[in-house]
Amino acid sequence: MAAQFKHVMLMVPDVEAAAKFYSEGLGLEVKTTSSAWAELDADGTTIALHAAREQSQPSNSPILSFRVDDIYAAIQTLESQGAYVEGDVREPSFGKVAAVRTPDGHLVSLLQPAAVSASS
Repeated sequence: MAAQFKHVMLMVPDVEAAAKFYSEGLGLEVKTTSSAWAELDADGTTIALHAAREQSQPSNSPILSFRVDDIYAAIQTLESQGAYVEGDVREPSFGKVAAVRTPDGHLVSLLQPAAVSASS
């Protein structure tokens, strides 16, 4: 039997605060939440938040990547939720990208794809 992917899990010190961050900051739907566990829907992928018993090391956690329509508006919303931008917003050929550190220390990548110009 092949393994079946279930969810991406992040260890966090405060599950309810983390669920609020992802819900209010990125608009993810909270499927379930308690003081020890939460699940959020990220466009069909479940992000699970698990209460950390000890200080977690978010630098070793997965990087969650999100496509946004307006990177600066997304950054402003996330900063209002306690996040901060690491470095500058970069503008490679495929769009604008930014690295944002969550209040728990996890890294979130934001991508605003480059506008596609209409061909004549």
